[in-house]
Amino acid sequence: MHLSLTRLTFIAAAAVVLAGCASQSTQPAPVAAGSGGKHLVYRDGSGNLIRQFSYPDDAFCRRVEALAGRGARCQADPAPGFTAQATLRYNPPGVLVPGQYADLARCRADTSVMSAGVQLVDACAAR
Repeated sequence: MHLSLTRLTFIAAAAVVLAGCASQSTQPAPVAAGSGGKHLVYRDGSGNLIRQFSYPDDAFCRRVEALAGRGARCQADPAPGFTAQATLRYNPPGVLVPGQYADLARCRADTSVMSAGVQLVDACAAR
């Protein structure tokens, strides 16, 4: 299942709002072994990797995960197998978020239109 551009825009906008909240946190939440983490991994209905964002900490990731839907989960370790990458900046607070994508086509589609408060810093490139 592919997320629509409208849903991605909503998620990105929500992440911007949450980024402002995260910037006010003094300490990241602890991550229990085998649960949570700062890498938000999106999978389709068949379990195939779509994209991954690496947030500053577990608390930030979990807030975005709550809005992202059932195909996205925070995990402690980054998922392997992505072949494209891009970097986004969420304003405020100016947080850089690396994104990894299944392939260049997915990366370009996902970053072709950015929501308010999200800026593409480093364009899609092969990993």
